Parts: sequence; C-alpha cells; structure tokens
Amino acid sequence: MPVNVDSLRLELVTSELQSTTGLENAGDGSGRLFALQQEGAIWIIEGGAVQQAPFLDLRDQVGSQSSEQGLLGLAFHPRYAENGYFYVNYTDLNGDTVIARYQVSSDPSQADPGSELVLMHIDQPFANHNGGGMVFGPDGYLYISLGDGGSAGDPQGNAQSLDTPQGK
Repeated sequence: MPVNVDSLRLELVTSELQSTTGLENAGDGSGRLFALQQEGAIWIIEGGAVQQAPFLDLRDQVGSQSSEQGLLGLAFHPRYAENGYFYVNYTDLNGDTVIARYQVSSDPSQADPGSELVLMHIDQPFANHNGGGMVFGPDGYLYISLGDGGSAGDPQGNAQSLDTPQGK
C-alpha cells in the first residue's frame, strides 16, 4: 500500500549515540529500540533514554577501520519473545563478513556474548561494499544482503558470479 510522504515526519530518538548503523525493534511487545553502533555495540533505547550498559558489546571483535565496515545489521527472530535469538552482520578484525546468532541472557537487557554461533564467514577482498542488511521474511527465513566485495566497479565480477555470495 503506498504511503503518503506528506504524512511522514522525522523524530529524534536520541542524540547520545554516534555512528549508528541501524535501529530495530525486537517485536517482543516491549517497545524498546535496539541501536547498532558501527564500532560494534548494540544499545537499548527505552522511553527515549539509552541504557547505561550495551545490550551486546562486540567492539573487541568488530573491525571498523573503513567507513563501510563494522556492525552493519541486526534481525530479531520472529519468535524472539520465546527463544531470545537474534542475528548480527559484522565485519571482523580481518575485514571479513560474519553472520552470527546470539541469544538474550536471563536479563532481557543483556545478551549472552558467549552464545555466539557463527553461521557464515565470508572473505572480503576489499574494505568496502560490505552490505549488511538482514530481515526475516514472511516465510520465516533470514535474508541477508552482501555487498559485491568492494573496490570501484566490482573488479572481480562478484555481483554477476554464481560462485560467490558477494553481491547477492
């Protein structure tokens, strides 16, 4: 259904965070927002206030040396309220893409950092064009987008190759 753009408005959620790469709702009925910082932390925003401690802190394993690297995506499992699973897309310290699943701890404001399950590790030939989008479809599958692997003009032809996940 088309949206009337005249009815849209911008609203400042917080001015406390820098280099935010995403903002998600867990769909658990809590109304909390989860803000991703490029350097590797996920923060909960509740009632307009940023929680004092990060929900998940991956800063020691996320590489963000390039403007197109870092913590790039977050998706909550459709049954997050029941199973506590969520998924992240980040570049590691070597600049490669990691797709990982985590689980919330017994404290709903803290993820369990030890619960990481790496689902995919994708070598990245360059520091840019990393993509990062993640979403669950109505079919319950997790869909991710990966950049073509970088450098101007996709010199390795990754986007057109069926032999690599890059550019898909």
